[in-house]
Amino acid sequence: MDMNKDLKTEFEVHYYLKGNSHTMNAFVRNKAEKNLLEAIKRIGILLDSEIKLETQAYQEGGLKETILISTSCVFQYLSPAINNIITYFFTRDAEAESLAKEAQRKAIQKLELEVQEKELDLKIKEEQLKKSKLENQEIEERLIREKLNDPLTQKYISNFYKAIEHYDKVEKIGYRSPHIAPDENVVERKDFKNFILQDEQFVSEDDEATIEIISPVLKEGRYNWKGKYDNEKIEFSMADSNFKQEVIDGKYKFSNGSSIYCSVEIKTTLDEFEEKKGKKFRVLKVFEVKESEFEESKPREIGKKHKKQKWLEKHQKSLFDSIEY
Repeated sequence: MDMNKDLKTEFEVHYYLKGNSHTMNAFVRNKAEKNLLEAIKRIGILLDSEIKLETQAYQEGGLKETILISTSCVFQYLSPAINNIITYFFTRDAEAESLAKEAQRKAIQKLELEVQEKELDLKIKEEQLKKSKLENQEIEERLIREKLNDPLTQKYISNFYKAIEHYDKVEKIGYRSPHIAPDENVVERKDFKNFILQDEQFVSEDDEATIEIISPVLKEGRYNWKGKYDNEKIEFSMADSNFKQEVIDGKYKFSNGSSIYCSVEIKTTLDEFEEKKGKKFRVLKVFEVKESEFEESKPREIGKKHKKQKWLEKHQKSLFDSIEY
């Protein structure tokens, strides 16, 4: 195989226009598709894939644009899975994302399968990978999902739909990869708003966070805790219901130097100039509790599982780092 030859796949964007029209405002289309292309480029970067983008002439049937995605050199095995992941990003429902998890899972599994096939073809550490196949699949899926949990990609997609939403002539948008799957994934106009970020809000997660407790919540109710995270005083909500109940039941005694080791969700709001307006913090799971400055942390049951998973991830990364393609 010529490793210097680009492998091209097609990704089609179909604008359904009122009255079966075949024309579209050039300023609207250019503004929207600039963000479309930036999002695709960003997804390639996140997946360590060097991609090039070209467009073909428009086709009939509303307005269809075909984007040629070229994947080069050692990154060829990522195509056409990248097309599936791009489709997922542009068709998932931001307000009901659970409905799209199956599509994401299939896209990720397809990518994993192609990676595994390449590894098998190269006969690299075949026996080691077989022994931990199930654990590796779970960890790879999580690592890929973490890579794709990207605020900049979310912003580009939001800007794409924002530009189209203000243009009444577009009734819906279809996406497909003609040489991979003939059927379109269609997003109706009424669903455009679900992809648009309000006040440019981005969500990230830190699953190795340590928060020093300043003021815990010791009774039932929707009250915020106060603490110190990353040298910043914060207020945060507690979403770990089991831990909340343990605190109310008096299982832990908080004092000077108390802290929790946890997974925290961070919602960052940016203004129109991309300056930070504010952050909201929500603790998803508490793994360990340190009741005072001079005591050892006490791992909870979920914390033991988390520690094991992080150990497996670390050692799997070391395994793949040793592989030479």
